[in-house]
Amino acid sequence: MKKNKLIRLRKKFIIYNIDGYIIPKNDEFFGEYVDPSNERLKYLTGFSGSAGQALVLKNKAFLFVDGRYTLQAQKEIKKGFKMVEIHKTKPLEILKKNKKKLIIGFDPKLYTQA
Repeated sequence: MKKNKLIRLRKKFIIYNIDGYIIPKNDEFFGEYVDPSNERLKYLTGFSGSAGQALVLKNKAFLFVDGRYTLQAQKEIKKGFKMVEIHKTKPLEILKKNKKKLIIGFDPKLYTQA
């Protein structure tokens, strides 16, 4: 039997010495549409909407969506994730609540330099 994707991702935290991982909806091309082979967010969370991101920590996992997708996310979200409306709570706010500094992993191809 396959292990839960969330469990498999968290096992990588030990290998890469990280406390969490963030997964955006977009792919490395930043286009309007994401090819099904690059649907990282859907693969992990089950959410198929066109906007959102996930934050996976060692003991918690969040799916952030805007108001357009709350109903859809509630229907599609996989066990282990908590849906959060991004206009109410942003990922950074959740990270700041931790008492220790966290190392969050990400795929650099999926973000632009700021």
